[in-house]
Amino acid sequence: MAGNAVVDPATSQSTVLVVKLNPQGSQYLYVRYFGGSVKDAANAIAVDAAGNVYVAGSTASPDFPVTSDGHLGTPSTGLTSQRSFVVKLDPSGAIVFSDLLGGSAGSAAQAVAVNARGQITVTGMVSDGAGPAFPSTVGAYSVANTANHPYLLELDPTGTKIVFSATGIGGSALALDALGNIYVAGSTSLLDYPTTPGAYQSTIPAFQICFAPCHGTFQGANQYVTKVDPTGSTLIYSTAVSGNGNTTNSGLAVDAGGNVYLTGYAGPTYPYTVTPPAIPIGPVNSIFSFELPFLSKLDPAGKTLVFSVPVGGAGVQVDSQGAIYVSGGAGSGFAGGYGIANNLPALANVPSPCLPNNLGIRSSAYVSEIDAGTGDLLGSQFIGGSTLVTSALALFGSTVWIAGAATLPDFPLTANAVTLPSLGPIPLAGAYLGAVDFSQPQPPAGTPQIFCIVDSADLVPVGAAVRYQVLTIFGTALGPAAGVSSSDNSTATLAGVSVNLGSVSAPLLYVSSTQINFAVPLVDFGQNVATMQLTVNGASAAPRQLPLTFSNPSLFINTAQIEVSSLGPVVLALNADGSMNSPTKPATLGSAVSVFVNGLIRDPRVIQSPPQIQTINGWSVIGFVPANPFVLRVDLRVPSALVNNFACSAASLCAVGFTLYDVGFVSTGQIVSGGEAFGGVVYVNRTQ
Repeated sequence: MAGNAVVDPATSQSTVLVVKLNPQGSQYLYVRYFGGSVKDAANAIAVDAAGNVYVAGSTASPDFPVTSDGHLGTPSTGLTSQRSFVVKLDPSGAIVFSDLLGGSAGSAAQAVAVNARGQITVTGMVSDGAGPAFPSTVGAYSVANTANHPYLLELDPTGTKIVFSATGIGGSALALDALGNIYVAGSTSLLDYPTTPGAYQSTIPAFQICFAPCHGTFQGANQYVTKVDPTGSTLIYSTAVSGNGNTTNSGLAVDAGGNVYLTGYAGPTYPYTVTPPAIPIGPVNSIFSFELPFLSKLDPAGKTLVFSVPVGGAGVQVDSQGAIYVSGGAGSGFAGGYGIANNLPALANVPSPCLPNNLGIRSSAYVSEIDAGTGDLLGSQFIGGSTLVTSALALFGSTVWIAGAATLPDFPLTANAVTLPSLGPIPLAGAYLGAVDFSQPQPPAGTPQIFCIVDSADLVPVGAAVRYQVLTIFGTALGPAAGVSSSDNSTATLAGVSVNLGSVSAPLLYVSSTQINFAVPLVDFGQNVATMQLTVNGASAAPRQLPLTFSNPSLFINTAQIEVSSLGPVVLALNADGSMNSPTKPATLGSAVSVFVNGLIRDPRVIQSPPQIQTINGWSVIGFVPANPFVLRVDLRVPSALVNNFACSAASLCAVGFTLYDVGFVSTGQIVSGGEAFGGVVYVNRTQ
């Protein structure tokens, strides 16, 4: 897999990173960095039958390393004049050749492919501005003004000669067929992208969009797909595949019969042949940005839309048997956004607490298998996480690989997977890699299936967990049909259910067929990770790898209340009289309220200091005491006068936000944790 690594946070300097793993994802075979002194970005990767890797992207580094014969383009002159590059690595990660492309024209390579003869096809976009035109070769398709237009070129296997260079055609996705024909797809807001007579849409749709709040409109993006002959000179067909709203392409595949598959995101007027699911958030208005995923199939002539179904959006592949695989994401509704959560067919069976919401889960990923003839959904694998962005899909044999970006390490980690040696709760930009094999038989009926593991307090997917933190598993066949609660805080087996982290049994608090609440046991303090194994009446779920950390506090939220503006979620709080804090039972100014914290009970075997909790904005900590062995009750004093951390919906009722700080703790005389901030909202009556 290829991506980018920030090597200097102060200047945002990035370089190209290529990683090769073994098929189990448990061992690095090589890790390779390359680039110059300013900024480099890998946008695409391809692998040939011999295991050589081809990486394409863009560089703004004037000293980007090129091999002696790799001067097919001139070096960049800075951030405003980037260049396309293509680099070939051998199976051990050594550079075979490194080329700059496009002369002195600014450009960015966006896709790369290699054929059986070793010839390398690259496509991308030319930058705007007054710079020189992207060079084209005699006989290749070309346009006079290349600014803001795509390019398509082919290199010989040595990377030293351009076989052809075409301009005005190309894009962000690329595929080759057995005859050497080239297929490109992309999105453009220009209306002069070439189309051919008789194609599915021989005119690029013209329409205006805006983003709320609207202060002006502009031409939106259209998807297109073009089939080009092997010489880059003739358009066999070229067509738009779009509606009267933004359509962005993020994947292209071609089967043995020449059928084309496109995926991406589109507005409500996209030509779906299957009615998309209802959208619960936001108006349906073509002038606003409004997007659903799509998977579309075009016939070999590029004339007929065989089907368009609402699934995918982030990569598509077709196997030798004609099966189609797509990956995609689900996002929650925010201002100006639209929630697609559980109404996508691919997510229909996922428990709602695992899906994006307006609390702690913003985007999750999935991969699906689709019937190539009908577009019917054959199966899906939910990936989970709270900030996953899926950007790539690859197929090797029967294994579908997906990759993308994440800012939190809270996606499911399989046992023995390579990861950082120590993960914590702090946001950490990075990448993830997953593999799904749809050819494997489904588990026998009654086998427990885990869809997600979340913090029991705020229902956020768990990343690094703390000893004694209470977690919740959501899934199927997890336990008895009727829920059973434990009578104490040390039950290791409950109604045939057990959860082990390594060799240590977890205390079970509640089990049912769809939910398990348990506490992380006191696993050896020296461990950074532990393998979690769930067993139900002798049947085991697939094991998970759970990172361990020192401190990860979270407040128990009130799931009956909605999120309050930007102040955070409404927390589970008790007023001074013992009543539940709510809009009808607000606290009074200067009174006491009690909130409950998960992940802050110290491991009594090694932690020498109790929690040290502080707060700001007029709040004060009265004291704290364990509510049970796993949850800490914190008593707070409401400010006697409100400052600026509140939102009032009525004359007297205010939603007041507060922030707590776990200052940190020491072990064996050393500061082990620097502390974490966490907070929420309670209701306060501001008139006495």
